[in-house]
Amino acid sequence: MFAATSLVFFGFLYVLLPLLRRNNVSWFECFNLTLAAPVFLLVACALLAYAWEGNPLRWHDLRDRFRLRRMDLSSWLWTVGLAIFMFGGRYASLVAFACVMFALGLDRSLGWKQRIGVSLGVAAFLAFSWLIWQTRTFFAAIPLHSLPSTFQEFQAHLVDPEAFMGIPLRHEWWVAVYYTCVLVLGNIAGEELWWRGYLLPRQEVASGAVAWLYNGLLWAAFHLFAQTTAWDMIRMMPTCCALAFVAQYRKNTWPGIIAHTVGNGPILIGIVHGIMS
Repeated sequence: MFAATSLVFFGFLYVLLPLLRRNNVSWFECFNLTLAAPVFLLVACALLAYAWEGNPLRWHDLRDRFRLRRMDLSSWLWTVGLAIFMFGGRYASLVAFACVMFALGLDRSLGWKQRIGVSLGVAAFLAFSWLIWQTRTFFAAIPLHSLPSTFQEFQAHLVDPEAFMGIPLRHEWWVAVYYTCVLVLGNIAGEELWWRGYLLPRQEVASGAVAWLYNGLLWAAFHLFAQTTAWDMIRMMPTCCALAFVAQYRKNTWPGIIAHTVGNGPILIGIVHGIMS
């Protein structure tokens, strides 16, 4: 299912995008048809899979199946730590670990042995993540595939500081509103409801306590359509696995939704900066 979903994105971005550009379709329309469309398709896939299981179309049943549960203070602290870790920075791992320690201290359902076990596990994971970053030079030299020239142009238009997909940004606040809707209702909702809300619980039935690891590694590999070197994939593995772990540990999809939004926020920040400049 991870591979099939990735192939859908390959089809949209490697086949449909060049075809649209050859027919002089604007970059903004291309964005809607080749990137916005497939992320909204993930939302549809999650809902169709939910219905295929025979679940009733009632909010509280949908909420429970996708684990959209109430956030207590401990869950919020896990979420803050995860968001900081995903956004990155020099002290991100230390701050994230501090958040986890506070969260464990507040969780009265855990015994002291469980608290020590989780804290040591998180510390080991963060240390291993740091070691992975030391391999950047080696893995960056291992090519996976090359991006089509049209897709490279597409990416350049996506992060242009003065224009979004060919639309000048200055004073155009509607662009920020529009992109926020695509980001939150399509990109984030689609991936989190599909990968964590629907698939992760099924992986837990099959794989138990290590389901988060499979989920995270496969989710990192799903992005192959945008990964040109081995490092592009490997650098995503720690954050992908961390998000999947928190979702499984808290049995809650909201931490991933919130942290994923923060992690994918730089493009939106760039758009707002361009509007205000």
